[in-house]
Amino acid sequence: MSTIKIPKDSINFFKSKQDEIFNSGNLAEGPWNKKLSEEIKTISGSSNAVSVNSNGSGLVAILLIFKNYFGREDIMIQSNTMYGVKTIVGTAGYNLVNYIDCKIQTLMPGIEEVKKAIENYKGDKNKLVIMLSDIGGIINPDIEKISSFLKTNNILLLEDAAHSFGAKLNNKFAGTFGDAGVYSYYSTKAIFAGEGGVAVTNNNELGLMLQDFIAYDRFKQKMPIGCNIRLSELQALMIYSVVRNYKNIILNKSEIAEKYIEFCKKNEIDFINQTDNNNFGNYYKFTIISSEKKVSDKYPKIQTTTSKVYDYALGNNKDIPSKHLCLPIWYGLEEPVINKVLSELQR
Repeated sequence: MSTIKIPKDSINFFKSKQDEIFNSGNLAEGPWNKKLSEEIKTISGSSNAVSVNSNGSGLVAILLIFKNYFGREDIMIQSNTMYGVKTIVGTAGYNLVNYIDCKIQTLMPGIEEVKKAIENYKGDKNKLVIMLSDIGGIINPDIEKISSFLKTNNILLLEDAAHSFGAKLNNKFAGTFGDAGVYSYYSTKAIFAGEGGVAVTNNNELGLMLQDFIAYDRFKQKMPIGCNIRLSELQALMIYSVVRNYKNIILNKSEIAEKYIEFCKKNEIDFINQTDNNNFGNYYKFTIISSEKKVSDKYPKIQTTTSKVYDYALGNNKDIPSKHLCLPIWYGLEEPVINKVLSELQR
């Protein structure tokens, strides 16, 4: 946690505005939540953006709405994702019917893996949700094909975009390819503000229900479900302060990545390129991969690393944790650390 650095401009902006909140006495459900929602709608191109207190609470809320209003009961998630995704599914009361296999080249499922999982599904597709997680800072390269296929089969797609705020595919923003998506601004994420999330959707009916859900639907009093998962005004301001600088944060990380890329290519080290195939990643992670054997055996000289995407697997892809590693890459990364990594890549 000590390596996390918030841009000075974001800190100064936050400090210049925080007294407005204290002086107003309006610590919740105030203007900064609205400003944050409007900013995210502008950035993402979504019709609806609802601030929530975490990525996880936003995902649970959407799943509960899918269950109560769209008749969904079963769900599939990808094998390479956070354990918390599995608990989110259980919290929302879904039947976890299968894990979708992932490819080492992207650490995510391709269209063929999704089709295979659905072919093996024996239930009613009209009751099925697919929840896919963007991994490491890029959007799933097959997400457009996957989204089209799922729509044809009346299967809902929920995007866990915790890793990918700021990323684009074919100039379309992360989290906007499915029926809904949720971002995370937790302290370790690519765009970081301590805690909080935003749910986005182009389904206006779903957007309105989300607005009511996050405050128990205590005003309209029509929904049978709801919970307090609102974002405080101070945290909304904190996220807004950082999000307004998200391009600069990604630029800083991209410049570090370019140095790594040069040495990886020069020394024939396999890595996940976040600018391939019309992808533009946020470099949440810089991931080196090894398709044939353990990455530590193939690249023993690389010692300066940060945490893996995940060091465990939920489904069949038990070898993914041992076949990738992640190089340090965060905003404001110190030059000596970068040089040490480059030295190891050179060796």
